[in-house]
Amino acid sequence: MNQVVNDFSIQVATVNGSGSQTANTVLLRAIFQMGIPVSGKNLFPSNIAGLPTWFTIRASRQGYVARRKETDIMVVMNPETAAEDVASVGPGGVIILNDAIKVPPIPEDRYVYAVPMKRLIEGITQDVRLRRLVVNMIYVGVLAELIGIAEQEIERALDAQLGKKPKALALNHQAVRAGWEFAREQLQKRDPFRLERMNETAGKILIDGNTAGALGALCSAASPW
Repeated sequence: MNQVVNDFSIQVATVNGSGSQTANTVLLRAIFQMGIPVSGKNLFPSNIAGLPTWFTIRASRQGYVARRKETDIMVVMNPETAAEDVASVGPGGVIILNDAIKVPPIPEDRYVYAVPMKRLIEGITQDVRLRRLVVNMIYVGVLAELIGIAEQEIERALDAQLGKKPKALALNHQAVRAGWEFAREQLQKRDPFRLERMNETAGKILIDGNTAGALGALCSAASPW
């Protein structure tokens, strides 16, 4: 099997308002901290909680930032779009599946990793509302283990994201750890996708469109011209 290193896309299918934005930002930041050029885009039909949302992460050793047509790794967390999400993954692609979600038969030429999200999150918190928000961190841990995101970079990214909320931070760390341990002990790596450290993000920052616009406005206001 030919390895695919630092050149693939990840798509996470969840629902808006489920806390997935925090999880996906942690993934994006951790990959960036490994020195790998990476971009992320949140896609959703509206800002209404409960509607489908997809977050695409592209790691590109050449520094490409546009979304790819193909999805190499799909994380399936939304029952409403699960059939469509699974069908969008082509031969040789990876599907990380919340095993509580029912999907049509998946062709054998896809790599499927089923994860018992419900069972794993039940061991972390008994609060139903918090389970719904924190369960996404389990796929962060699973992905980190499968594709080689350094543990210390996930932890650094999580600290940066939730460092001012110590209770939430501790809970999310537990969820990430549960995903890591499950993947390490129960999943056999079979797909070709992996990440390796680079040094291509030195001197750069992660920034979204709104922040970039605000920074441009500040710079223009300060300019003597």
